[in-house]
Amino acid sequence: MFGPTLQGEGAHAGRACVFLRFAACNLDCPGCDTDFSPEGAVRSTAEEIVARLRELDRGGTHRVIVTGGEPTLQWDAPLAAAVRGAGFRVHMESNGTRTPAGPVDWLTISPKPQHHPASLALAEHLPADEVKVVVDDTVDEAVLDRYEARWRCEHYFVQPWMDPRYERNLARALQLIQARPRWRLSLQLHKIVGIP
Repeated sequence: MFGPTLQGEGAHAGRACVFLRFAACNLDCPGCDTDFSPEGAVRSTAEEIVARLRELDRGGTHRVIVTGGEPTLQWDAPLAAAVRGAGFRVHMESNGTRTPAGPVDWLTISPKPQHHPASLALAEHLPADEVKVVVDDTVDEAVLDRYEARWRCEHYFVQPWMDPRYERNLARALQLIQARPRWRLSLQLHKIVGIP
């Protein structure tokens, strides 16, 4: 699925971009905002993907957010070469369980410890540019400490899970920031302002 929009989360929140969303994942998190139904999935060649990204990038942002699902399941060296060769800066959002098979320019790791406790033992030697943890009342300071020790990067975010307990999740995120001030708040701006 493709689409022009704004990046709604993390260090690049508010920037114009296009999204390339893959419809497969190796995790099964309740509340995921990706539709994994086979009816919506379309197979495309690297050339078709690049052509569609160029068509959608009407403002000339040359920034594509590659996400999913889990994009490392489909992202490979030929696709990376085609997209980056077309002049796009590639930002990938991954759950951190796999290493991308092709290069990216910005890597966001967003583990899901509340749904997959094994995700505390994620892919080794995965250089992240930012770490973003979606927070509910199961995420604590020890979880943040483990992720900070694993990924040395400049940007660490906690983001309240936007489910029926959003107010509670937001309060928990704010508590975590007070306890661990290196972590910052990320909100899903695209959902707040109502854009895809």
